[in-house]
Amino acid sequence: MRLSLRRAWLAGAIAAFCGLDALAATTTLNVGEPLARAELLKPGVHRYLRYTVAPDGQRSTKDIWVREVRFENADGKRQLRIVQRWDAVGEKAYVRKQDSRFEAGTMRPLTHTNETTRDGKTELAGYRFLADKVVGMDELAGNAKRGFSAASPEPAYNFETDLEFLQSLPLAPDYAASIPFYDPGLAPPARYLFKVVGEDRLTGPDGRSIDCWLVTTDYNRPGYVSRFWFAKANQVLIRQESPLADGGGLLVKTLLPPEAADR
Repeated sequence: MRLSLRRAWLAGAIAAFCGLDALAATTTLNVGEPLARAELLKPGVHRYLRYTVAPDGQRSTKDIWVREVRFENADGKRQLRIVQRWDAVGEKAYVRKQDSRFEAGTMRPLTHTNETTRDGKTELAGYRFLADKVVGMDELAGNAKRGFSAASPEPAYNFETDLEFLQSLPLAPDYAASIPFYDPGLAPPARYLFKVVGEDRLTGPDGRSIDCWLVTTDYNRPGYVSRFWFAKANQVLIRQESPLADGGGLLVKTLLPPEAADR
């Protein structure tokens, strides 16, 4: 009986130690720090098909999503610029365009604009990221978010460009990172935990096998785990699967083959 108790105590101690070790191994990222693999971000276009999968297996196209990475000089400094576009289909069709600027090498966010056209009406929202808050760009003509201000307990990264940010991290077995993100104009800034939970192999858009890092996060919603497959070679996202908010299926994002006009 005593031996069993000792074994149980030892097992509990090991589990507790492993838990503390895992917690200690989590990298805490802070805005402004150089990103370990920022060099993986290259100028060019990545295009994704987004669709939903219902519990019965029925698939419905949501939109085509384009993300373009650019590097530009502004005020004598090199900046990263990420331009996105969503072309949605169906009864609730819309076109959304986003333009985000950052300090190159760190992805410290500078500005972000979001333009959505639906039913013939266009709404523009523009934001500027500051150290302690995010504010509306009052100088931007037609900005519906003039006068906007959201306090930030700490500087936050732009959540709308999470894929490029994750691409710039040193993904490796058991790597975990606590990342402060903010989706401009939406939920307050918060930290989110992203973890490399394994390795996998997917078939790419050209039919070839791609070795991937499998990354997960629950976006601070226990039980709603999203999975990301990043190619090991360049850490570009190949596929993402996220549970729908109502728990009734999945939202899938999958990389499409490049088009002739893509750089």
